[in-house]
Amino acid sequence: MKFLSLILMFLSTALFAASDKGTIVVDGETVEVSVERVYSPQASYPRSALRKGVEGFVVVEFGVSPEGEVIDPYVVETDNPGSFERTAMRTIRRWAYEPYIYNGVAVTVEDVKATFRFRLTD
Repeated sequence: MKFLSLILMFLSTALFAASDKGTIVVDGETVEVSVERVYSPQASYPRSALRKGVEGFVVVEFGVSPEGEVIDPYVVETDNPGSFERTAMRTIRRWAYEPYIYNGVAVTVEDVKATFRFRLTD
């Protein structure tokens, strides 16, 4: 039973943990780093897009604060303007990250990108 619990804990962590790339500035140089998502609910399909049978994607760029919060998100690309941006922005604001630690101090990570894909299923 204990072994099964450990496996389930590992699987749940593996399924929900995600890493995204971003950048920090160290001594005047931009360095790429990975930030770990600790909470990232899925975006709901907008009803208007569902009624129209529309699919698409939205790419959002943002920063991660020293507290792990998403800051200053904005849409950088979408293939169906007006359909999914609002849902993607509402969702990304709820995400949370493990604070990125550099030299023992939590720092802001910039230029993090996330892609939301909206696909209809049969």
